[in-house]
Amino acid sequence: MTQMACALFCLTCILGLPGVAKAGNSASPVVTSVRPEAVPMAVTSDTLDYCKSLARKVHRRLRQSVMAPAPVVSQVIYLEREGELLCAHGHLRLGITQERRAMVALMRS
Repeated sequence: MTQMACALFCLTCILGLPGVAKAGNSASPVVTSVRPEAVPMAVTSDTLDYCKSLARKVHRRLRQSVMAPAPVVSQVIYLEREGELLCAHGHLRLGITQERRAMVALMRS
């Protein structure tokens, strides 16, 4: 085992793993679900289609948010346009990041 792997193993043993709860004095842990099984996990990828779908979500949310302050709206428009341009020029990760930032700014307003 490498030093890093050994350190991570020791750290997880000391801190405990998420979703694992110790049952009283029993030696075996009881595993509890961290994420409800009813909610499907969203799978995303760094594709142009995903970037465009994020842009559509931002546009839809921006049209629905009537009470958003003007500075927030201008910031969201800037981030969304920048994200679209980055994606169009092949910088998918950066573009998706800007689209996500626009969505977060809208959700916080």
